[in-house]
Amino acid sequence: MPELDKPGSRQIWGAMLLLSLTGAGVFLPQPVRAQATTAPGLSHIDRWYYDPQQGRLEVNTQGEVRPFLFVLQNPPRVVLDFPNTRYGRDPQTQTFPGRVASLQISQLTETITRFVLYLQPDQPLSLNQLQLLTAGPSRWAVQFLQAGQPSPAAPLFPPGPRDPASPPSRTPPPRSPAPSRADHQILGVSPQAEGFFIRTQGSPATTVRRILDPDRVVVDFLNTTLSPALTQRAYIVNRLGVLRLRIGQFEPTIARVVLDVDPSSGDWEARYDPQQGGIWIQPAGGADQASLLPEVSQGDPQGPLATLRSVELQGNQLIISADGFLFYRAGWDPESGGYRINVAPARLPQSLPDPGLPVGGPVERIRFVQEDARTVSILVQPAEEFNVFEPHPGQGSRRITLELRPLNAPPPTPQRQPSAQASPPPPQGRTVIAVDPGHGGRDPGAIGVDGIQEKDIVLSVSHQVRQLLQERGYGVVMTRTDDREVLLQPRVDMAVQANAALLVSIHANALDRSGIHGIETYYLRPDSAELATILHRSLVRATGAADRGVRRARFFMVRETPVGMPSVLLELGYVTNPTEGRKLATAEYQAILARAIAEGIEAFLRSR
Repeated sequence: MPELDKPGSRQIWGAMLLLSLTGAGVFLPQPVRAQATTAPGLSHIDRWYYDPQQGRLEVNTQGEVRPFLFVLQNPPRVVLDFPNTRYGRDPQTQTFPGRVASLQISQLTETITRFVLYLQPDQPLSLNQLQLLTAGPSRWAVQFLQAGQPSPAAPLFPPGPRDPASPPSRTPPPRSPAPSRADHQILGVSPQAEGFFIRTQGSPATTVRRILDPDRVVVDFLNTTLSPALTQRAYIVNRLGVLRLRIGQFEPTIARVVLDVDPSSGDWEARYDPQQGGIWIQPAGGADQASLLPEVSQGDPQGPLATLRSVELQGNQLIISADGFLFYRAGWDPESGGYRINVAPARLPQSLPDPGLPVGGPVERIRFVQEDARTVSILVQPAEEFNVFEPHPGQGSRRITLELRPLNAPPPTPQRQPSAQASPPPPQGRTVIAVDPGHGGRDPGAIGVDGIQEKDIVLSVSHQVRQLLQERGYGVVMTRTDDREVLLQPRVDMAVQANAALLVSIHANALDRSGIHGIETYYLRPDSAELATILHRSLVRATGAADRGVRRARFFMVRETPVGMPSVLLELGYVTNPTEGRKLATAEYQAILARAIAEGIEAFLRSR
C-alpha cells in the first residue's frame, strides 16, 4: 500500500505545513543579500528587508519575476511566492516584536522561493489590507495598510548598482509608477461540458495555482482587464468538482478567475485556443479526470472502503488508524476553526474506541461524521493554545498522524534523515530507471494472511526488476536496497539526482474484506498516463490477476516527481486475500511480477 500524502500541490497546503517546520539561521538586521546559485533561466533573490516600523517587506531579484501574494489563516500569515526563482541559501527565520511575529524564507520547490510573514494570532488580516508594489520587474514590496490608509508613499530600493556591503539609502528616489495599461481583455465566460471557456481580446499569459482553506483554483490573466460589457461575475456550477466560478479585477493589469472546488477535484490547466479566440480552463487529463477519488469498479459495486478503527492520543501526537489505505485532504476549517480531514473512500464503524482525551490536554474534542456513503469527515478541535501540524505528511498508508504543538513553541530543528542506502549510481550514458520499493524498516506497510508484510514482498520484486533491467542494458537506481525506513522526499530526490527517465513505485494492497483481490495502477500527471497503461496491461496479462483498473491519485511518489519524469505507483495485489496474499509471498509469483514490470518499462521506452 502506498505512503499517502494529501492531495494538492506543492500545490499548497502540504508544502505550507512542511515550511512551518523549517527555520535555521537568523536574518541580519540590515538588508540581506543572497548568494545566488547558477541556474539557467531562473531569477535569483538578490536582497530583502522587512521594516517593522513601516510594516513593509522589500525584495530585489536578479532577473525579472512576477510574485504572487496571498493570505492564509490558522495561523494567520502572509505568503509571497516568487516563481521561477532560486533562493541560493539555507532556510532562514527572523523574529520581530509587533504585528509580524516572524519571517521565514525558503526554497519551496526547485523553482519557487517563498517568503512567509507569520502574524500574531490575535491580529489576522485580509488581502485588501495589503498592497503589492513594484518599481520594476525585479523590485517588489509588500506594504501593510492601516484602516483608511492611502497608498504608501515610501519608495522601494533605489535604482542603480551599489556596493553590496554598504547600508541601504534611507532617502531613495521615488519609485516608478507601475504600468496601468493592459493589452488584453476578458470579454465573456462560457461554462462548457469539458471546462470553462474565457473569451479574450488577444492571447494573455496565464498562471494556474491551487490553494487550500478553502479549496480553490486561481487562474490569473496577466496584463489583462475585464471588459465593461462583462456583467455576470459569478456562476454556480456544481459539476467537474467545481462549486462556483468567480471573476474579478485582482490588480489594475491582472484579471483573476477563481474556481471554488471540491476537495476531491484534481489539477486544472489553462491553454489558449487561437481558433476560438480565448482561454480554456479545464481539468488536467480531461473532464473524466476531474475527480481524483478512486472510482468503484463495475465488478466491485460495494467499493473498496477503508474502515476507521482507532483514534489515539500518544503524548502530543494524535493517530487516526484504518484498515485500508486513506485518500485524504486536510486543512483548517474557517467555519468551525478546527482542523478538518476529509477521507474517501471511507466509512465509520458502528463504534470507535474512546480516545481518552485528557482534561487540559492539547485536543479539546474530535468529531466524526459520515458525510455520505463514501466520505468521512474528521474535525479535530485543538485546545486554544495549541496548533495542528502533520510532521510527516504522506508517511504511512493506513494512518494519519497529527502533531499538537503549543502556539509559542519554536519550530523544531529538522532531523537528519539516515542514509537511504540507495543502489550505486548507474554508469553514465545509460537510460536510468528509478525503482522504489515502498515502506521499509519500522513501516511494514500492509500486513496480510499468515503475517506476510508488504515491505518484504515489494523489496524482493524490486531487486528482480533491477536485475532484469540491468541485463537489458539499463541503469537502475533503487530508493532502498534493504529493510530500512526511507522518507518520501529523499526517494524522489534519488530519482532526480540520477536523472531517471521514469520512476516506478512498487506496493501491495490490503483491505478488511478478504474477498477483494486484483492489480491496480495509479498515476497523476498526463505525462505518466501511457506508462501506467502499459505497465498495468503487462501485469494483468502476465499474472491473470483481476483487473482493478488504472486510476489517478495524489500519492506522493507520483505527485512530487518533476514534469518530464513519468511516474507510476503499482499495487501488485491484496495481501489480505487468502489466495492472492499467499501467492504474492512465493518466489515464483514474485518472479512473474518482476518480469512483467521490466517488460512493461522496456515497452514504454521503446514506444517513445
